[in-house]
Amino acid sequence: MNEIRQVKDAVYEHKYDLDNVLPDEYWNALSQSLEEVDQSYNTPDWDEMDSNYYHQLRERLNKGEDEVGPRNFKQYQSTELPIQSIVIPAGRQHDGKKMVAYYHIIVEDMELGECNGYYQLVTEEQLEKEFNIKYNN
Repeated sequence: MNEIRQVKDAVYEHKYDLDNVLPDEYWNALSQSLEEVDQSYNTPDWDEMDSNYYHQLRERLNKGEDEVGPRNFKQYQSTELPIQSIVIPAGRQHDGKKMVAYYHIIVEDMELGECNGYYQLVTEEQLEKEFNIKYNN
């Protein structure tokens, strides 16, 4: 933020000439800012969340196995259509009136035989009404 103020001050103090309307300080600060943005948006490395990862996380957070661990999910097969789905709990959130459970759902058409799928973040109510799935049975 200080660099932007310095550039602004430099622009106002600089006597404009027809060859260079903006001073070099502006271009230098802009270039540096763009480099910082590029560095912050680089793709991060990924670590596999294996049993060692969860063990270290539990120790760091002082949590038990029932509190921190791999996400559970359930797979479903439609009884009438060649469609399979995977449902992953996404957490709970208060909607202003009550706590609402959210789920990730991935649906695949097994008859197509090619890569396909559909993803949606749904509430527990939507999961039951739209997909006829009761996760917590």
